Amino acid sequence: MFAARMLTNSTLRTTNSLVRTSLTRQLPQLSFATSTAKQSSGDHVKMWTAERAVSIAQIPAILIPFLHTTPATDALFCTLAVLHSHWGIEAIVVDYIRPSLFNGSTVIPNFCVALVWALSAFTLGALYYFAYTDVGIINAIKMLWKL
Repeated sequence: MFAARMLTNSTLRTTNSLVRTSLTRQLPQLSFATSTAKQSSGDHVKMWTAERAVSIAQIPAILIPFLHTTPATDALFCTLAVLHSHWGIEAIVVDYIRPSLFNGSTVIPNFCVALVWALSAFTLGALYYFAYTDVGIINAIKMLWKL
């Protein structure tokens, strides 16, 4: 009697598992995605780590120049600020000016990303120029505070 039950139970289990696997093969995958997944390029984990490292490095890089102002601390302050803002603006441009808005054309999105790079390069160059030919960024902020 026990052997008959075991045989019947094992037969039902294998039949149920066969029915489940055949049903899952026949049914289409249910997805609520509005677009298809694309292969990503690049290593986003390394980029995310670099962005977090710059964000953490900005905490002392904002405080130290006010305690000890030198051209090197001005340059570090300017570099980290521009790098941080460049990554943020670039993310906004990539997210909101995408090729699907322009019928798949990548001309305008690529042009906008190039403009972000040009703006960041100009900003960094202007800040370096001001830091080395005038009083410096931190001293200019200190002078504004004294007004």
